[in-house]
Amino acid sequence: MLRNGAQFLEGLVDGRRVYYRGELVADVTRHPVLQVPARHSALLFDLHFDPELQPELVTTDDTGETISTFYRAPASTDDLLRRSRLIEATTRRSRGVFNIAKVIGSDALWALHIVTAALDRSRGTDYRRRVLEYHRHVAHGDRAVSVAQTDVKGDRSLRPHQQADPDLYVRIRERRSDGIVVRGAKAHITQAQVADELIVIPSRSLTPEDADYAVAFAVPVHAPGITMITRPMVELEGALHPVEGPRVRYNTLTEALVVFDDVFVPWERVFLAGETEYASRLALTFALWHRFSAISYRAVQAELMAALAREIAEANGIADKSHVRRNLVELILLAEVQRMAAHLAAYRCRIDPLTGIAYPDPLCVNLGKLYSNTHYLSATQAFIDCAGGLAATAPSGDDWAHPDLRPVLEKYLTGRATVSGERRFRLFLLARELVGLLGGYENVTMVHAEGSIEASVIEILRGYDFSAGRRIVEELLGA
Repeated sequence: MLRNGAQFLEGLVDGRRVYYRGELVADVTRHPVLQVPARHSALLFDLHFDPELQPELVTTDDTGETISTFYRAPASTDDLLRRSRLIEATTRRSRGVFNIAKVIGSDALWALHIVTAALDRSRGTDYRRRVLEYHRHVAHGDRAVSVAQTDVKGDRSLRPHQQADPDLYVRIRERRSDGIVVRGAKAHITQAQVADELIVIPSRSLTPEDADYAVAFAVPVHAPGITMITRPMVELEGALHPVEGPRVRYNTLTEALVVFDDVFVPWERVFLAGETEYASRLALTFALWHRFSAISYRAVQAELMAALAREIAEANGIADKSHVRRNLVELILLAEVQRMAAHLAAYRCRIDPLTGIAYPDPLCVNLGKLYSNTHYLSATQAFIDCAGGLAATAPSGDDWAHPDLRPVLEKYLTGRATVSGERRFRLFLLARELVGLLGGYENVTMVHAEGSIEASVIEILRGYDFSAGRRIVEELLGA
C-alpha cells in the first residue's frame, strides 16, 4: 500500500539514534535542520499521488499489490528508460535535488537479486528467497531504503582482515542459530537518518581471509546498536534568510557515519555471510545500478545550471557574447552527455538469465559517469564565468528586506532594462546557493559520489571490446 508524505514522516518517529553537532536528536521530523531532508524524502511519497506522475510512478507487482514503480524490477529497455525518466521527473519536482528515498534501495535490490541467484545456483543456498521476501516487504510496506556500502577502511593499503582494528570494515562478529551480530561503520551514507530501512553491502573485493567481512543484510534504521552521526549541513545553516536558500531550505540531502555496535540481524535478513568470491560482484553490480541512477539525476542538475547561467547572462546583457555561448555549450554537454549515456545504456541493456532482470549496459553507464566526474568542475567554472562576481558578493536577503536599503539595491543591481533589480538579485542568490552554499559539498559529491573517477576508469577498460578495432589493425599489418 502506498503511503503519503505525512504517513512517511510519522514512521520516522521511532526512537532512532541520530546525532547532529554533538546532540542527540529526539525527532528528526522536527529538528530545525534534519526536518528538511526528511521533508525532501516525504515529497517523493506525495508525488506518487500526483495526477501528472502517477500513471508512470505507480504500478502493481505480480501479486496485484499497488507499489511504487521504483520497486518493480526492470525487465526490458522500456522499463529502464521509464526508470531514468522517473528519476529525472522526480528530481525536477524536487527543485533539482535527487530524491533517492526509493531509488537507491531498489538499486541495491536489483543487485541482490542478480548476485544471490547466481550464488544459490553455485552453492545451493537460499539467499534469493530471502531477497524476494525482503523485496516484497519493502514494496508492499512502501519503505524508504538507504544503502550503506562504503566502509571507513582505515589503512587503505591493508585488506580488511589486516587492519589493526578489526572494526574498520563492517564484519560478522558472531554467528548464532537465529542470526548474526555485526560490528563496524559505514561512511557518508545518504539519507540514512531519514530512511525506514538500511541495506548493507560490501564495498570491495575480498580474500578468503576476509570471510567475516563478506556480509550483506538489511535492518530497520532504529535497530538497537545503530548510531548515526550527521555531517554538519553548513549549506542549510548558512541560508539565514528564505530568499538565500530557495533549494536548500526545502530540498536537500544529508549523510551520516553509521555505526553498527553489535547489531543483531536475523538470518531471514542476511543475504551474504562469508562467501567472499561474491562480495566484489555484489559491490560492482550495485555500483552499476547506482551510477545509472546518478547519470539520470545529474542530467537534471546540469540543465538547471545551464538555464540559470543563461538567465543571468541575459539579465547582464551578455547572452550573445562568444565566451558566454561557449560556456553554455559546456553546461549543455554536461546535461546531454549524461542523458545520452543513460538512454543508450537502456537500449543496450542485457537480461540476467537467472532472474529476468534487465540491467543497463556497463560501458555506457560508466562512460556517462566518468564524463560527469571529470567535467563537473569545468562546468562550474563555465557557470561562474557566465554569472560574474555577484554570484559570491551579492547582499543578503535581510538587506533586501530593509526599507532603506531595498530602493538602493533595486537601483544598483539593475542590469538589462527588461530585467528588474529584484529578479536579477534573486538570480544571483540562487547562483550563490549553487556555487557558494552548496559549492564545497557538491564539488566533492559530483566528483566522487556513486563511485570515484578511478572506479569508472577500471570498469570502462574492463568492459570495452577492442576486438573489432584489433581486426582492422591485423588487416593493416598484414597488408
